Amino acid sequence: MSIFQGFPALPSPEDTPLCVVNEVYCCANSRFGNISTFTNATKNHPKINVTRDIQHHKVSDENISLYVDVEDKLLKKITSVWYKQGFLDALSLAADPSINRESPLLAVTASYVLKVSNLFTAFRYFIQPHLKDIGPKIVSKYSRSRNWNSAPIKCLDWHPHTTKIAVATADDNVRVYSADVAFVSALKCKAQGHVSSLSWRPYSASEIAVGCEQGVIVWTVDPNSMFTKPSSSNAVVLKSWGHSPVTDVSWCPSGALLASCSAADPALLLWDVALGTAVPLRRVAGGGLVFTRWSLDGTRLFSATSSIVFRVWDTDAWRAERWVARGGRVAAACWGPNNVMLFAAKGEPVIYALTDTPLLNGGAGPGAGGAARAQAVLDVSKAALGGGEAAGGPVLDMCWCPRGRYLAITFEETHLVAIFATTQLHTQLKITPCCLVRGVGEETPTTLAFQHDFAEGACLTVAWSSGRLQHFPVLCSS
Repeated sequence: MSIFQGFPALPSPEDTPLCVVNEVYCCANSRFGNISTFTNATKNHPKINVTRDIQHHKVSDENISLYVDVEDKLLKKITSVWYKQGFLDALSLAADPSINRESPLLAVTASYVLKVSNLFTAFRYFIQPHLKDIGPKIVSKYSRSRNWNSAPIKCLDWHPHTTKIAVATADDNVRVYSADVAFVSALKCKAQGHVSSLSWRPYSASEIAVGCEQGVIVWTVDPNSMFTKPSSSNAVVLKSWGHSPVTDVSWCPSGALLASCSAADPALLLWDVALGTAVPLRRVAGGGLVFTRWSLDGTRLFSATSSIVFRVWDTDAWRAERWVARGGRVAAACWGPNNVMLFAAKGEPVIYALTDTPLLNGGAGPGAGGAARAQAVLDVSKAALGGGEAAGGPVLDMCWCPRGRYLAITFEETHLVAIFATTQLHTQLKITPCCLVRGVGEETPTTLAFQHDFAEGACLTVAWSSGRLQHFPVLCSS
């Protein structure tokens, strides 16, 4: 039975005041503080609507023309395409007789090299079919952000230690908003295209990793600087052959290692950013890696592949425990306290928990049940709530607050954000309905994240399809 059967029917907007209550619907057993407390908890948080920001910059750019168009030479064109789009696109440009009129010999040579390259590419796709989608198509296919390729907000990440949030927008700028700073920093360099993920470095006020098509870009932004557009000299580009596009980046809790993965590469890369070097972790089965998640204490690392295989790594000995998801690949996963991991498979309305495994138990074998298995802990099947609305269905994304008290879930087929209260007693996990959050008008949730350092409970930030960011604090009454 779906857990959403316990939720009341949603009232219509005409039945409730036009305020926060209009967007939040609580289950009967949930208790919250009053609305004034609810609002005051986030009064100092940055107010963000990136659609207005993007439109403002577009209008400014249209009104001011600083450059005169010139015709680039062939060699410069080829070099630029190679840098931005890759070797094969550069070959295609050189082989095109309508563009390459200067050197017919180069055009013929490039066309033959391109044919040979296409044969090798076809053979590679035959051996590894998951590589057929390239560039932004791969990111769009495996992204946990709804409509990633067209959404105003592609991804976001809260700073671990302060009220500062980074937001990647549709124009591939990464905008940094702070509670105590009036201006907004916009991070963008030439290599930063098709941004897929963001990750602030723990114990650092200024470093943020950006996963994009060409690799990983690590920005160092002085929090005391007054520049709204830092120079690209503040960015370090990390690349590895075959490791693109990068679909996920994440720092370990100590900030020593940066993990990056690509759905086109079966290797998980662990970067030493100071040296600019990476150590690959390779396993044969599973295909490319879609995303990774570090446990709260940094002793475990979860990695999801583009197939039904996923792994849990021990970060001391770097040995992996191999698992197989039932039905489809792992679509979303998150860690909680005591190394409890929740995950959901693609197309399934069920949340599973991993607790009783040899690796998660520090080497001890599974319990009396025999072989270790994932346990279904929550049924979120699609259910009608009345008034023509529905909640639940296959899971799109989910996140767990740092204290392990609240779990937020978005769904593929419905547009309400579900928040659940979670409690742990030893190895037992209890999940109870808390509330549903709905956008304004026709808004749908794009992506979401919990604030790390929120002292008054938990604060969920939801990016809506309109470009609006909503900070939703969960404040329980005494």
